[in-house]
Amino acid sequence: MYVDDHTTLYLVAMLKAYGIKYIVSSPGTQNAGFNLCVQEDKDFKCFSVVDERSAAYVATGLAFETGEPVVITCTGATASRNYLSALTEAFYRKLPIIAITYTHYSNKFNLEPQTLDRSVSQNDVKALSIELPVIDSDADKNKCISYINAALTKAFAMHMPIHINVVNSPKLMSFTTHKLPQDFWITKLYKDNFGSLKNELNNKKIGIFVGEHKNFSTMEEKALSDFAQSYNAAVFCDHTSNYHGSNKILISQIVEQTDADFIPDIMIDMGGISGEYSSGKLFKKVNYWRISPDGEFHSRCGRPVSKLFACKEEDFFSSLKAEHSSSTVFYNKLDAACKKIKTPELPLCNALVCQYLSQYIPENSSLHLGILNSLRNMNFFQLPNNINVVCNVGGFGIDGPVSSAIGQSLASDKKVFALFGDLAFFYDMNALGIREIKNNLRILVVNNNRGEEFRLNPLLEGPFKEKTDVLVAAAGHNKGGIKGWAEACSFHYMTVSSKDMLEEKIKEFCTKSYDKPVLFEVYTTNEDEQKGLSLMRSKDKQIKNNSSKSSLLKKIIGKR
Repeated sequence: MYVDDHTTLYLVAMLKAYGIKYIVSSPGTQNAGFNLCVQEDKDFKCFSVVDERSAAYVATGLAFETGEPVVITCTGATASRNYLSALTEAFYRKLPIIAITYTHYSNKFNLEPQTLDRSVSQNDVKALSIELPVIDSDADKNKCISYINAALTKAFAMHMPIHINVVNSPKLMSFTTHKLPQDFWITKLYKDNFGSLKNELNNKKIGIFVGEHKNFSTMEEKALSDFAQSYNAAVFCDHTSNYHGSNKILISQIVEQTDADFIPDIMIDMGGISGEYSSGKLFKKVNYWRISPDGEFHSRCGRPVSKLFACKEEDFFSSLKAEHSSSTVFYNKLDAACKKIKTPELPLCNALVCQYLSQYIPENSSLHLGILNSLRNMNFFQLPNNINVVCNVGGFGIDGPVSSAIGQSLASDKKVFALFGDLAFFYDMNALGIREIKNNLRILVVNNNRGEEFRLNPLLEGPFKEKTDVLVAAAGHNKGGIKGWAEACSFHYMTVSSKDMLEEKIKEFCTKSYDKPVLFEVYTTNEDEQKGLSLMRSKDKQIKNNSSKSSLLKKIIGKR
């Protein structure tokens, strides 16, 4: 157990590591530990200003004159309220003030003095506000380190004020004998002039991870392709990356269907959220670099970010492209392993639907996928290079996939295909009544009579099985299927409930001309869905061997 105020010690240690020198401190009990830590440390230049309003304005003068971030710190109660006017000034002048406030370790529903709610403040007083918990475990420590890095890189990257609220430990350490910790990581920020980093890339196994991404421009894709080819790097993607260039590796294929050594030495990360849950295996023990055009700090899979590049993706890859071809064979080995994958004989299930849809979807179409099961299964199969794929992975809910696909179709003359499970479809079924829907929209619904994702989860299926159908998987709704609603909304309706007819019907769904939008319902069973996914996941046993079952269960339950 942690018995001292480790949160403050990590905060002070990381301020030092980032080279932050100036501190303007106001007196008080809640921030006494911080003040005692820094006042005799020769790496800090501390100033005492009793009036918090004046202290914050003193910091704006220091920040302007030095061009460096300046810390201000105060106690609990109303002290921090006096910072607002100066932080507003700093916000509009882009001055990097780091406001460190302390709050009492308390139950907020208790009537205790000096306990204020700092969770909400005006938009124009800070670029970021975080709260650091009392460190009672390694998980708390890792969260603190990540949050402090996020806040400090924001101050440096954007030259904007930020706010760090610290929940004070109920146990104060002896600050006369304290030692600052060293088991933390910091993120080095680069905005330009990073061409010298080529030396760090030479002769390394390099991976580029592309999360959900807008459509690449021709120049952006060329820059990434040229970079990947110059280092023989693997570009790890799921379909929502919308990357169609060289050295592409589908994450599901390499991680779940091969035994290849797919972990790189350096992983260069870009893009947004990925709905490919197996991607975490790619990040084990890698040297993790992140490209963030807007300068925002993000970490994937909880990995320490050693370098953050606040620049355009195209500029990064153009600047660091190798001058000579690499001697590594990293991508070549992974590509060879993927080419050996053979699709098994599948029952009538979502995976089989994806197999046929990937074969027959017309070129230059758009594809909108429902989260989880539909997205996962399509990621096992290659698509034509000119198919752009979208999935609502931002909020990652089932709320509006039908509406989103309709929006795409309204703005395009392309054919827009959509693949959803029944729960996601019915959740958003009212959208079919929108009067402007065009005949370029084609929706395929895999109806397995439930939220099949929860029956495919081994942590739920093992102990609970059909009990999950009652409230978790919500089986048995909408017993009549989609036909009546589809026809009432003037859709052409198709259906299949046997494997024999599926390929022919999907080919027709993809290639035939229709004078109205199309809704295609494919009926599957829980048993066939479980069998299909098990066949596709040749390394499914890895999930069952996960030692942190409770944390994984919490993650899955937290996502519908």
